[in-house]
Amino acid sequence: MSCSCLFLSFHLTYAFQSTVGCKFEAKFSCQTRSSFWGGRVLCVRPLSFRRSLLYQGKLIRQRELVVASVENDQSGTTEGRLERRQESEEAASSSGTRQHRPSKDTSIKWSWVNRSAAVHQILRNFKRSYSPVEQDSSVIRPAVSYAPQMYGSGKTTVGLHFRTFVLLNRAYLAQRISEFPGIDDSGESVGERAVEALLNETLYVNVDLRDFPRFDGEDFEPTLIKTISEKAVGSLPNESELLAKVLENRKNPGKWLKSLFQVTNKRYLFLFIDEIGKLPSRKFYEFPDLDPQRNPHKPNVYRLFFEIMSSLLIQRFVICYLAGRSDAIITKQEDAMSSRVNLDFVRLDPFSEETTKLFIRGMKTSGGEIVLQLLFPRHPEGPDWFFKQVYNYTGGVPIYVRHVIQVLVDTCVHNKLYNLSERKMRRLVETIAPKRDDIATPKNMEPKALSMFCTLLLSSMLEYRFTITETIYGGSVIGDNSKYFLDVANNFGFYYEYCTGGILSDDKMEEEEMDEMNEGNVQMLKLIFPKIVFEGIKKEYLDYLPLRYIYYLSPLHVPPESPSSLGFRFEVIFALILYVRCSLCTRLGELDIFRQSFVENILLEAERCRVEVVPSFNVLLNRKFSANEELYSPSAWKEFYDKYLSEDGIFLPNRNNSAGPDILVRVSVPIDASSSTAMKRQSSLTQVSMDTSSKKRRVYLIGIALKCYGTSGVGVAKIKEEVDKFLVPVSSQLELEKNDIWAIQLVVSTSYNNEVSNHFVDKQNWVIDTRKKVSSSSSTPSHDMNYSNSDQEGLRIGRNCQLVVCSIENLEKFLGKEIYDQIQKARSSERENFLTNVTPLSSLIGTLFEHGWARGRSAEPEAYLGKSTEKNIDANRVDSTVKSSSSVVPVRQGEFDWMEFLKTYCDLTESEARVCSDMLKVMNESDLEGMDSNVVRRLGIEDTTLRAKVVSGIRFYVRNKSQT
Repeated sequence: MSCSCLFLSFHLTYAFQSTVGCKFEAKFSCQTRSSFWGGRVLCVRPLSFRRSLLYQGKLIRQRELVVASVENDQSGTTEGRLERRQESEEAASSSGTRQHRPSKDTSIKWSWVNRSAAVHQILRNFKRSYSPVEQDSSVIRPAVSYAPQMYGSGKTTVGLHFRTFVLLNRAYLAQRISEFPGIDDSGESVGERAVEALLNETLYVNVDLRDFPRFDGEDFEPTLIKTISEKAVGSLPNESELLAKVLENRKNPGKWLKSLFQVTNKRYLFLFIDEIGKLPSRKFYEFPDLDPQRNPHKPNVYRLFFEIMSSLLIQRFVICYLAGRSDAIITKQEDAMSSRVNLDFVRLDPFSEETTKLFIRGMKTSGGEIVLQLLFPRHPEGPDWFFKQVYNYTGGVPIYVRHVIQVLVDTCVHNKLYNLSERKMRRLVETIAPKRDDIATPKNMEPKALSMFCTLLLSSMLEYRFTITETIYGGSVIGDNSKYFLDVANNFGFYYEYCTGGILSDDKMEEEEMDEMNEGNVQMLKLIFPKIVFEGIKKEYLDYLPLRYIYYLSPLHVPPESPSSLGFRFEVIFALILYVRCSLCTRLGELDIFRQSFVENILLEAERCRVEVVPSFNVLLNRKFSANEELYSPSAWKEFYDKYLSEDGIFLPNRNNSAGPDILVRVSVPIDASSSTAMKRQSSLTQVSMDTSSKKRRVYLIGIALKCYGTSGVGVAKIKEEVDKFLVPVSSQLELEKNDIWAIQLVVSTSYNNEVSNHFVDKQNWVIDTRKKVSSSSSTPSHDMNYSNSDQEGLRIGRNCQLVVCSIENLEKFLGKEIYDQIQKARSSERENFLTNVTPLSSLIGTLFEHGWARGRSAEPEAYLGKSTEKNIDANRVDSTVKSSSSVVPVRQGEFDWMEFLKTYCDLTESEARVCSDMLKVMNESDLEGMDSNVVRRLGIEDTTLRAKVVSGIRFYVRNKSQT
């Protein structure tokens, strides 16, 4: 019998570690022949060996090796061709600084990344399905591997190329497999015989439900059997005759599978069904056995589907792998349990930073150019900071890594941008938006959905770990009943990765966790939301302050779980509350933690405010700052200030140590804005103008020390430590008086000892400064309440400096009672519940939402949490130029909001409204009807144009209100 054979040549690179801490790379040249019966025989010969030291002795997680290069195929439905890799790594690196002439076609081909954990998991589930082998088929409960991850996670690649992955992991699997269905385990080398059967005695059939035949009068089950049969015998001689023979038994799954194995000379069937998320559609409801209305005992299509699958999977021997994104992952598991099927979620984590580097290094253009040599001719292996940039921006999600590299290659080659610096490359990378089709985040989310979305983002940013079956109360948008946390996250387009809940280190995760999964141990996951996806949705949602805050901090790398990292998580939450409430207030004194401070009457504008993670201070540094500028010495405040604190904002040190404040805030005002009238203690309706036209500005630098989780109350000694870490070095290094900088040390705690508590008068903050009368240009409030001189308690405070110890009552007002109570509960527990439970986070976001997500928002929740979705959202945007003509009363915190009124009804700019509102605040809404041009002029608005706009707006407002 003659047959055509297909020969493919490719090179494999295996890496393994010796016991002395070295990594060996072995290159092999392989030839594979595909014959008519579907089997493949590989001939492997070694080409070269390379030995290199492991970086700091660190293992590569999950055996993440870059292997055979495949052609770029965006559809993911056709098998990529293996490419011959002629160049060795030495030849690639020897190209030096040679300028490359880019080929016309810059489309890239990428390399496979070995998914050994997923492969072993699928085979382990297969073994569980048929153990013990002598059991009757009527009691078999098939364990099916299911990959429900988001787009671009590699689900389809694993299914389409499963045989290749088995080949790549041959030695590893042979060592790990101790028993295998259909293989006699009485002899030796069970693993080797099992791998041999997978390579040469297994049918590999892929069924994509997007291309599944439409209903033609038969049920789904016989149609599926027919589809599998056609794909299995499609490449065999006498296809029609063999197919007819196989389909004679399709009404009986057991006989059908035996006949299929007989004509193909195989023993196992690997069945990959992709895109099962397409099942709830009219196309599949047309099949009578998939229509829930015709099968009332099965309430949805998935339960019917798994019932059908169980009849196939109890036959010996079927290895089943399902894939397809779903927003009801855990629900699918419950649906499967209604049949015999047990679903197991396949681990397909996003790439680690090291694997991202290997993935990029294996990329080439269609013309054969190595991508890294195109981008960095002077550094053909690529600088380490570049891989870190791509990883941070994409979250290690394969589809986004490929997309970013493709856009970079197209842009750099077209514009001849080679060897870009770290700063320029970062700017270029962070302008790349994803393809809209790759984004699953819903559009036009209602307020409650946005609140939940922010909760998930915050959980992701804080690396919150949750169990796979954890539930959360979602509210009306996602249902009034509790929902599975993972289902909700998938609905919003989150990726996730498995973790060990702090039990195992990352280096041990692969080896030990794969054995632990589904062996009675709790599975833990953490969410991932790539920043590139944020780029795709930020235009729609970045006007909402919590989302903007999270966007500014993304990606945030939380240190490994420890008391220090738990404190850092709270600092992130505290800074979020601070950012939102600073943006909503008219002056910082409205926030109780800033009462009686230098900045009580200053406004921190959201438009000018940055949120950024900055380096920490480390007392162990000998130099001013480390080489990579991730740490600074306490003697380097001048360099630190110039580089990171040149603009207003809220800054979070990255918590590598505790030699500085937990949060830094910089706010500035024009010098002429702090006149002698501003120096005197102002009323609660007064604020200092933030007109940015003045070049010379007074700077207020606030260092916040958060001491909310100590087991004992904070005393004077601890306060003095914080003063020594911030006020003392800042005062000496920044020359405060000369540069018109005012420094404030704010200490915040939920517990103080008696020596501190005695200083809180009327439950107000304890404030200490020099009590020196400052110049007439100062905006310092008068010292008429709860102030102490600098010598008291041994706390000497220098000039232009102030110490503010926040009272417990003011902290509770700032945080809100529910959040404060959660912190109090956490103080007495081993773990900080507030930081490890998603429900308080949801409550926090919801509270911030109800108080208004942008400046000038109504304080009434009903005014924003209405039934309208897109219209309601667009009408409440910060930068919206559309002014409402309704007669809704502008209200903030129960009082008439002149700022909102002047901007909405009088069409004043932000600065004009701020000036006029200071003059009009003595009037209430009830006074509007009697206000004319003369009254407005007597109140202080001398400018005729402004006065005309104000009077016109008042008349328009009064007229509209009288008509409603």
